[in-house]
Amino acid sequence: MEKLSMGPKDANGADIGQSSGAYIVIPPGTDFSNVVQEDIAEADGDLATPTNNEATSLKIMHFLTNQHKPVILALSRPDPKKNLTTLVKAFGECCPLWELANLTLIMGNRDDIDEMSTGNASVLMTVLKLVDEYDLYGQVAFPKHHKQSDVPEIYHLAAKTKTVFINPAFIEPFGLTLIEAAAHGLPVVATKNGSQVDIHRGKMTSALIMSTPF
Repeated sequence: MEKLSMGPKDANGADIGQSSGAYIVIPPGTDFSNVVQEDIAEADGDLATPTNNEATSLKIMHFLTNQHKPVILALSRPDPKKNLTTLVKAFGECCPLWELANLTLIMGNRDDIDEMSTGNASVLMTVLKLVDEYDLYGQVAFPKHHKQSDVPEIYHLAAKTKTVFINPAFIEPFGLTLIEAAAHGLPVVATKNGSQVDIHRGKMTSALIMSTPF
């Protein structure tokens, strides 16, 4: 980190006057120290295969009837702008996809849906109703809690289970989860609006789709 004095300076760049203001500059980016490339190359496991953090996989496994299928993974807060309900609808409408994969939604943390903000609660309730409408029990995982320290393990587990990561947001200003997923070796699917267009240019195992709701 770098400290920058924001006071007036002379012609040589030296501070003058009584200014004592300073800012801490934190470079943007993400931590890839948890990415294990050799595991990415092997990528032949499933959710039933033991991992370094068994508790993380169990949070997902107990939702799913067939834990050997690959996973379609989405990770975001349940904000209406993240368009998660369209993802669940698309999954529910495609019966052949049920045979091929499970859907895992990591939607932040919740205790009581009634205590969540109106928008987030609406998304959660819609997801639950769609799971019931399409009878997706045993095929969709949506754990209630995870820690920030669990996120690298979720990607790590996903990489070992031949997972596809999808970000269906209407627009994404930065797209951090796409970068993280790509770093862990996951093929990524994202909508055509926002930063994901630039991320797609640099990541060959990716695809862009329309974000129009069903």
